[in-house]
Amino acid sequence: MNTQNVNTAAPESTERCSIKLRRIIDKAHSSVACAEEAHLHYGEKFTRFDFCNYFVRGAFAELSKAFKDSE
Repeated sequence: MNTQNVNTAAPESTERCSIKLRRIIDKAHSSVACAEEAHLHYGEKFTRFDFCNYFVRGAFAELSKAFKDSE
C-alpha cells in the first residue's frame, strides 16, 4: 500500500465546503424555527410535514443563494 499521498485533498477546500454546509443547515433550522413561531402565534398545528417542508425550503434557499454568489 502506498501511504505517501495520504493527504490528497486540500484542507482549505474541505474547510470551505464544511462552512458552506454548516451555513445551509443553519439556514434550514432557522427557517423551521421561524415557521414554528408563526404557527404558534396564529394557533395553527405544526406537524412533521411542516418541519420537513420548511427545512427543505430553507436549505434550497441558501443553496440558490450560494450558487448565485458563485457566478
